[in-house]
Amino acid sequence: MHLATKQLDGLYVINVKAFHERRAFMEAQLLRKDMTAEFVLDGDADELTAEIINKYFIGDNLSPNQMSCALKHIMTLESIVANKQQQALVLEDDAIFSPRFNEGLHYALEESPRFDGPKVIFIGCGGNFYTPKSLRKPGQHLYLGSRGRFTDSYIIDCNTAQKRLDWISRNKVSLPIDNQFEKIDRELGISMLWLEEPVVEQGSKAGLFMSAVEKAPPVWLQRLLFNWEKLKRKHIYQLWR
Repeated sequence: MHLATKQLDGLYVINVKAFHERRAFMEAQLLRKDMTAEFVLDGDADELTAEIINKYFIGDNLSPNQMSCALKHIMTLESIVANKQQQALVLEDDAIFSPRFNEGLHYALEESPRFDGPKVIFIGCGGNFYTPKSLRKPGQHLYLGSRGRFTDSYIIDCNTAQKRLDWISRNKVSLPIDNQFEKIDRELGISMLWLEEPVVEQGSKAGLFMSAVEKAPPVWLQRLLFNWEKLKRKHIYQLWR
């Protein structure tokens, strides 16, 4: 068993009951990495009730699928708090692991104590955002990020999860959950840490799956746009940063 697997005390995968292909894809990846996960299946869009919506959401900006995705992340945070987990990894079911997934996860967990206070560690490249090479140091893998890197893959502890839940209890959710978490983290002073190099890509952005929560171009075009953004931000922009 890989060391990174032993270091985690929680592993959750956000999944829709009907998304059998995505679930099988994730199960196969986890098996290759000697990992098992708890799949978060409750809270599908067709299970949303007026009571649930009134409890967690405000406004009319979100579609049922967006509310479902947010609800599943909230339920995951609740489980992390209930189980008092200190190093829990949350994945969405379209997360694509790099060959260095376990290695990168190990580095993220090992370097996490260097950063005091509440924090969330993004191990994916959400939005194709990267720490400028001029700021990177030999032997260092975690850096303070300028924003969230989406919700496809992040590590969080029970205390930070509780802070997010308390904010939601007071204010409710009005934005897509990745944007909402970023707003919450900024307001509460939760550090947003980036792993360099990232070890996850989001399949619905990279063209492996169609997005389940927002309108998107055809898969072939989505893949082309993603790879162009990756080329620009990971390589071209780094030439002068």
